[in-house]
Amino acid sequence: MVHITTSWRGVAVIVVVALVVVGAIAWWLSRPEPSSADLGTRTVQAGDVEVTMTALALDGSGAVFKIVLDTHTVELDLDLAASAELTVNGAVADGAVWEGQGPGGHHREGTLRFATPVPAGTTVDLRVIGLPQDVTGTWSAP
Repeated sequence: MVHITTSWRGVAVIVVVALVVVGAIAWWLSRPEPSSADLGTRTVQAGDVEVTMTALALDGSGAVFKIVLDTHTVELDLDLAASAELTVNGAVADGAVWEGQGPGGHHREGTLRFATPVPAGTTVDLRVIGLPQDVTGTWSAP
């Protein structure tokens, strides 16, 4: 008959190692994703309209911005895709696509996308015209 003895010290080492491994895995899985705030948010006043532009992506696949328009006095009826102009290192990009709330009201929010690739280190200007005043936000692509 074989008699197996277990050392409490051995069990304690196994438990500690298991806890360290589980803790490391939990930490790795709970790390925050890179946020859009890493690219930056620009808030500009255009008369009575507050325009918040957050760069969500500036890379080889294009440029993506979250746009928020807020006002209490002006009807926000502009076509944001037609009113937005993206400049990448001095060259104007076309083909903006707006995915968000339609024209009208005093609050609009959505995503503005450009398919033009943005090389790393490039200066990017987003200009929105058609508000009480034109607004521009500037970023540097990572």
